[in-house]
Amino acid sequence: MGCSYKNPRHVYDVLRPLLAFSKYFGLTAFSIVGEPPYVQIKVTGVEYAALLMNFVANLYCVYINVANSRLSRWTGSAVMNLGLGFLFPLGAIIMIVLAIDNFMRRDATCQIIGELFKVDRYLQRIGHQLDHRRQYVTLVRILFVVLMLIATGTVFALGMSTISEFSIRNHLINSFSYALTGIQFMIVNFHFVAAARLVSFRLDAIKCSLKKHLDTGSWCIEQKQRWGRRVDPVDVVSELAEDFAALVDVVERVNRIYSNQIIALITGVGMFSIFVIYATSFSYYVGRSRETRLTLILLTACVVYIIMIGLIFFAGVDVENTSNDIVGLLHEAIQRVVDSSTKRKLIWFSQQILFRRPKLRCIFYDYDWKTMYNMFGFVVTYLIILLQFDKFSDDASKKNFLTS
Repeated sequence: MGCSYKNPRHVYDVLRPLLAFSKYFGLTAFSIVGEPPYVQIKVTGVEYAALLMNFVANLYCVYINVANSRLSRWTGSAVMNLGLGFLFPLGAIIMIVLAIDNFMRRDATCQIIGELFKVDRYLQRIGHQLDHRRQYVTLVRILFVVLMLIATGTVFALGMSTISEFSIRNHLINSFSYALTGIQFMIVNFHFVAAARLVSFRLDAIKCSLKKHLDTGSWCIEQKQRWGRRVDPVDVVSELAEDFAALVDVVERVNRIYSNQIIALITGVGMFSIFVIYATSFSYYVGRSRETRLTLILLTACVVYIIMIGLIFFAGVDVENTSNDIVGLLHEAIQRVVDSSTKRKLIWFSQQILFRRPKLRCIFYDYDWKTMYNMFGFVVTYLIILLQFDKFSDDASKKNFLTS
């Protein structure tokens, strides 16, 4: 099995070790067994135990944070007190919900992998050999990057305990909570990015096939049967159009599976960013040294989360850009092809992309740079409102103190 990971034969070999990594943390409580096309979902006692441990760890995170009230200290701002007191418990509860959602949608996940396997077979039929090892290496590198981000934040949180006035016990609770919620956040984020990269990789294969046949001027392949001398002509344009339609269906399935999860992650990071920016400005102007050190830990966590959210939008933009490249090649082919039948098929293919373009999105927005820009604007606007309300509350408290 280890050799198959180094030289994966198909998409199942690419994803099995990555799903096994997620299974250890209880976020993918199922296994994909068998060889294609005879593949099925299997849930054993190990998967149930991993899911149960995930629940126990997150509930313990909620308990130790609420029971100790480790961060609910008087800092001069009610917003900062409440935010610091309920930050990690809320994140742990959200991760429990996401683990249950992943477990309930395991059949849909297997169907997506099966569709990708069919697309690979169709691409091989027209002579395009996919490099599955390159897919695996790319996904593993992304996984290592996000793991290093979480590890860096955890080590920084532990290191701050050596120069902080807070007790080491509080910082250990802080580091455990940050590492637990951070790793689960990273895994859900990685699942979506991996799905987007797999789709983008196959769209790029379609683009390369179009470019190759555009350069050669041949849009038909004569393929010999394995057990005979008969030669079957393969229409490249029709095959690529079917592959593209299959990938559009895969993207729609990915959107349905991860829509709620990514909304929860992005909303959580947005609200967390608002709180961290407010806490940073409060610590800079009126905070003491211990609030400043605590804010540095929160600011580091916020940067890590924003980078991982950026990976989501980058993956969505990559799918959209590859689709635009395919559209450009189709328009060039329509202008250069002389045969009327082939030109008509190319026009149908371009119309198919026009009306059913693969786009990673959730219920409310697309994953593109425009949406990310609007989110930054929302954070800044809400922060300004928050600062104004806090200023009014401070003025009211001073007035009450003078009148009394």
